[in-house]
Amino acid sequence: MRIEQFEQFIALAHHQHFRKAAEACGLSTSALTRSIQTLELDLGCNLLTRSTRSVKLTSAGDVFLQYCLQALDNHALLQQKLAKFGSNKHEKIVIGYSPEAIGLVPQACGKFMQQFPNISIEMQLQDADTLSENVRNGMLDLAINSPVTPNTGDFINLPEQVVLFCHKDHPILQNNKIVLSQLIELPILATVSTNQALSKLINQAACNLNKLDSLRLGTFEQIVNKLSDCHHVALTTLDLVQQIASDDALVNLSTSMEQNNTLSLELQVAKNNLSSPNVSELLNFITSEANTRPEIALAKATF
Repeated sequence: MRIEQFEQFIALAHHQHFRKAAEACGLSTSALTRSIQTLELDLGCNLLTRSTRSVKLTSAGDVFLQYCLQALDNHALLQQKLAKFGSNKHEKIVIGYSPEAIGLVPQACGKFMQQFPNISIEMQLQDADTLSENVRNGMLDLAINSPVTPNTGDFINLPEQVVLFCHKDHPILQNNKIVLSQLIELPILATVSTNQALSKLINQAACNLNKLDSLRLGTFEQIVNKLSDCHHVALTTLDLVQQIASDDALVNLSTSMEQNNTLSLELQVAKNNLSSPNVSELLNFITSEANTRPEIALAKATF
């Protein structure tokens, strides 16, 4: 087992989604899948339960997650203790990061240390709620965090088994990002299901979109015919997703929404550290690395 595998597993536990965790780690989905499968083979147990759209930790996975967190803490402590035995005096920068930044920070710091070998970096994976406080109290030189006050007003929350789709010529597809405020303005249809559990999921999705009272139901064929007006959008369940994929006139909006998701991160640094040449240089490396990742939106905040 390798340290980077611990980081990968933490990212997967956080995102509960292979593609999103892979993007956070700077890997392909297949590479992350192979890495996790190797861990499970080494440990001799299943760490995850996998569904079509997400993953969840097993009881063994919960135990292993705690081990990973402790192992990374011990690794950082070991680096700190061994630094004093170096033959040359090293300057050190302490950077904290939340699980969302697990694919950005190690890469940027690794490139920085290759160019500046006499400057050591202590990386600390911390809970997002404590990072800002630790920057303010001087325990961290800087931090990469999820936004302190994220804008969730336009977040589209659909149950895992529910799919949103529309006609390929629908005007909503002209937008770079599909958000809740756009969908609320549109009439929404839904397929009828004889399965009570699936029917409840459709109602839950309609409720999340503030459309429960105005929702119109029909068979899949009736819904598809109505979507040709390029005005409606529709809800259905995963058992019909192949029929959507096989119809060239339809677009799975759930897939589009996942692809358009942007990972918002905040680079937090104390004002007095901005004058440090080493910290400023590391900030440049982090910003440069983020600029190579189109799925990352990085903002800066000073304290």
